[in-house]
Amino acid sequence: NYYEHRYPIDPQTYPMILDRRSLPEDDKHRQEIDGLIVAFGDLPGRDATSEGSVSGRAQNAANLKADLAALCVKSPGVMGAVEKHIRELNEASGDPRFERLHRLLEAQAYRLTYWRVGSDEINYRRFFAVNDLAGIRVEDERVFEATHRLVLRLVEKGAVNGLRIDHPDGLRDPADYLRRLHNAAVEVSGGQIYTLVEKILAHHEHLPEEWPVAGTTGYEFTNLVNWLFVDPAGEGGMDEAYQSFIGRPLDFQSLLYECKHKVMRTALSSELNALSRRLRRISEHGRSHDFSVETLREALSDVVALFPVYRTYIGSGTISETDRRHVDLAVHHAKERSEGGDPKVFDFIRDIVLRQGPEEIEAGAFTSKFQQYTGPVMAKGMEDAALYVYNRLISLNEVGGEPERFGVSVPEFHRLNAERLECWPHSMLSTATYDTKRSEDVRARIDVLTEIPGEWRESVVRWSELNAPHRRDAGGELAPSRNDEYLLYQTLLGAWALGEPDAEGLEAFRERIKAYMEKAMREAQVRTSWTDVNEGYEEGVAGFVDVLLSATNPFLQAFLPFQRRVARIGALNSLSQSLLKLTVPGVPDVYQGNEVWDFSLVDPDNRRPVDFELRKRLLADLRRLDLSDARALLKDGSWQDGRPKLYLIWKALEMR
Repeated sequence: NYYEHRYPIDPQTYPMILDRRSLPEDDKHRQEIDGLIVAFGDLPGRDATSEGSVSGRAQNAANLKADLAALCVKSPGVMGAVEKHIRELNEASGDPRFERLHRLLEAQAYRLTYWRVGSDEINYRRFFAVNDLAGIRVEDERVFEATHRLVLRLVEKGAVNGLRIDHPDGLRDPADYLRRLHNAAVEVSGGQIYTLVEKILAHHEHLPEEWPVAGTTGYEFTNLVNWLFVDPAGEGGMDEAYQSFIGRPLDFQSLLYECKHKVMRTALSSELNALSRRLRRISEHGRSHDFSVETLREALSDVVALFPVYRTYIGSGTISETDRRHVDLAVHHAKERSEGGDPKVFDFIRDIVLRQGPEEIEAGAFTSKFQQYTGPVMAKGMEDAALYVYNRLISLNEVGGEPERFGVSVPEFHRLNAERLECWPHSMLSTATYDTKRSEDVRARIDVLTEIPGEWRESVVRWSELNAPHRRDAGGELAPSRNDEYLLYQTLLGAWALGEPDAEGLEAFRERIKAYMEKAMREAQVRTSWTDVNEGYEEGVAGFVDVLLSATNPFLQAFLPFQRRVARIGALNSLSQSLLKLTVPGVPDVYQGNEVWDFSLVDPDNRRPVDFELRKRLLADLRRLDLSDARALLKDGSWQDGRPKLYLIWKALEMR
């Protein structure tokens, strides 16, 4: 045990704990404990890999542990001997007996290290940088069968009629996995199964046509429909407002490049080290020249940092022109950025990724790992870093979004809907999920700023002047920074509840905003982070929020009139957005609680309990309204309770 962590002990190493010398010579159970010590030590080693030896080892170990437990129950002498030896193993590190604990731990299947070492030296594939979530080899047929037994049984029973595949980009071969899943589901169900993939697509990227799925979970639609309510004419004004407030220009692509490099230096460095060493081994064979591991690591990190999509799908067959173009583009930009050194290293990386040349077999293994690496780097660098730093217009900072893209034309919106109808007619249409950074209604409000950039700039400057005395010194810098303050004002506009909150409601809102700002600042990794918490800075920002959201602060008197205006227009945006989602080609999805206005922020804020009883009552009331009464729902004093949105969703789904 180490704090909240519990680690298993290999039964084959139990003899290092079960010290028979602690028992009296004449103890009647001495022979039994001797037999168990020998039996535990004779278990097959962990290098036994055949299915029979693995299952046999597990069964024998379970039987021996049961025998040991029974012996400890009936023999206080054995129990006392075991407890005594465990106490001795756990003595302080200054005691020479601590070496026995060290030897015991060294004999296990894992290595216990200081947690910061893991990012550099971990040697297994993880879910992003979460050490506790180890990736499994689903390409192994035995692993596939074991891990899909339950879900296929549910499909066979008809208890499940749809499957949502999270993060298929993390798999070695997503296309092969999806084919196997599809075939298995068809076999047990006797028909088709509705399958969606959580796939982040760039605006220039398409879902691979050969994947046997109905489409994606809808992040591309989330951003497409949101762009429709962003006024392109306001881009210059929003740029000016942001840059003048923070006091410097900020280019998103340059920021993303830096954030991806930071991720590769910290949380995902071990994977980069492993890729570099693998590339080094390939370069040592069959070439007229080779490269140092440092040269390869530096070049490889630049190619990954400049990769234009989450990943490619290069397999053992032919390479698509799309994948070839993405690799060529990343290598080209990496070459352009390179200062000195041998440019041939980039050509070498390109050839290996594209499996060109005599090292094709070795290159195949490298490419598989490379493709499993670019996705997590993009996700951590963009979604969990850059999107919390670039705050020009935070409604654009969404999963699968492109914050530098400012709006979409109506003809382009229709063209992309027609394309979906032709290619993926049953793809999901989402506007909010458990992973979105802000609810659909929060985004719809913040979009309004693009229609009034001048008024926004004047307002945010005035608010900042009012609140300037409340910024605190945190180790030589003011908290919050100008960038964090700019994020805060947009967040307050988007998340403020409708109506005047009472003292209890204001306190709850304060706590939500403080929790959100803490998460946003740690994700941004500029002045604080999850691994290196800057308590002084975080406390300064929390104190700033407390002062801003106190009933007596003049800021609220200046803020609320502007907020109410934005909220009204944002509600109209949201109604339009909902109607589009329910009528364009695709399968509309209403995230839990979004049947009425929802002003949630990123998780865990959007995981709060939903009052479904309230929604049932509201819907029952709406069913009794005639059309003239329904029109009155848009009047001030009525629309704020969310009934217009619920009415629209109900009627549109009924017509559909």
